[in-house]
Order: sequence, then structure tokens, then C-alpha cells
Amino acid sequence: MIRFEGAVKRFGDKTALADLSLEIPAGTLFALVGPNGAGKTTAIGLLTGLLAPSGGRTFLSGIDVARDPVAAKARLGFVPDRPYLWPKWTPRETLRFVGAVFGRRGAELENRIDEELGAFDLEEFSSQRNETLSHGTRQRVALAQAFLHDPEVLVLDEPMVGLDPLAQRGLTERLQAHAAAGAAVLLTTHQLALAEEIATVAGLLVEGRLVARGNPRRLVTAAGRTGTLSEIFFDLAGGTPHP
Repeated sequence: MIRFEGAVKRFGDKTALADLSLEIPAGTLFALVGPNGAGKTTAIGLLTGLLAPSGGRTFLSGIDVARDPVAAKARLGFVPDRPYLWPKWTPRETLRFVGAVFGRRGAELENRIDEELGAFDLEEFSSQRNETLSHGTRQRVALAQAFLHDPEVLVLDEPMVGLDPLAQRGLTERLQAHAAAGAAVLLTTHQLALAEEIATVAGLLVEGRLVARGNPRRLVTAAGRTGTLSEIFFDLAGGTPHP
């Protein structure tokens, strides 16, 4: 479960996130959609403990992130918008380190690493240094490490960036399966059609405020507007969709 309780984040006199209250139950795949500067990455920063809130609280699996960050993060799988991989390590070494952080060791960990390398088509790159890998391949390594410990909560900031269409489809299926197995999944995306296609629930964030939320296909009715999710988003954001 993911919960924001009146979460606020200010940078000087700028309010990046304003009174965000949102609950994402276990078994939900939630897509947070918004333009650049809407506050999506700020919201994730508060949720993952990378940023301290100016007000309000955030929770992972019922644990207050600010009060008990270690216990909260033990339940979290996270892919930031710009994943960092130690350049001299290989994907296998990277996953081995992450597994150890989460208490996995020995044959159990090695088997789990093999599963994730296979799931993200990384076998042929497993012994190459991360610094030699393409952007898309590094993104798949970051995704593999997020899934490695079967987290109760999965948070991904623009996870499709750099992935080819086949890898995007594979990740979509993996996210849906992870949510169906009982995890709470939160992802941000600019790909409005993707949110409409895969998410259980979508939320539209504009200028730090959640302006609408609901089932992506029912959001049209709930918002009192006509058209697709993309059209509603651009209407609420004050823009015009590109053809």
C-alpha cells in the first residue's frame, strides 16, 4: 500500500507539491500523469525518502517513510528517472550487490539473478561492464534490480524511457502481473495512451495538484468531459494535444 497524507514540498517560495492526499491499495497499478514540472518526480522523492516533506506524510506498506525509512525502503523496489549503475560493475555484479542489501545470499540469490536477467533479456550482457551498455540496456538492468527482491511496493519514474517497443510490452506485462500478485505499483509517465491502456487507476497532476483521478477509461465521465484520457489531460493542463 502507498499513501500520501497532505504531502507538501516547497523549494524556497515555490510549491512543487501541494497537499497531495492519495492512497494506492495493494493490487493496484497506478499511473501518475502530468507535464514536465507538474510535481511527479517530487512526489516520488517524498515517497522514497529522497526528499524531506515540507508538510504531511508518506507511507509504504503502512510505515511512515520519514519516521522509519529503513523499514519502509526494505519493502520498496524503485527505479528513478535517471538510474545510476556503478560503471565498473557488470549487471550480474549489480544485482548481486542489490540482493545482498535486501538480505539475499548464496544459491537462492544466484537463481533469482538468473531469473531477472532472463526476464529482461540481459543474459548476453551479464558479464559486460555497465559503462559499455546502451541506455536501453542499462534501463533494463535498473528494472531487474527493482524486481529482484519481490517488493511489496514498486515505484517507477518514467520507466519506459529508453526501452524499445518489445521491452515496453514485456515491462507492461510484468507490472500488471506484479500488481495482480498483490503489490502496489506506482509509475509516472508522459505516455498518456500507455496509462490508459495498462493502469488500474490514473491520476492527473498539474502544477503540484492532483486535479483528477480514477479508472482511466471512466475518468472521462468522472471529470465531466468528453474524449480520451489524453484529451482530458491536455484540457486540464491548459494545453492542446498534438495530432
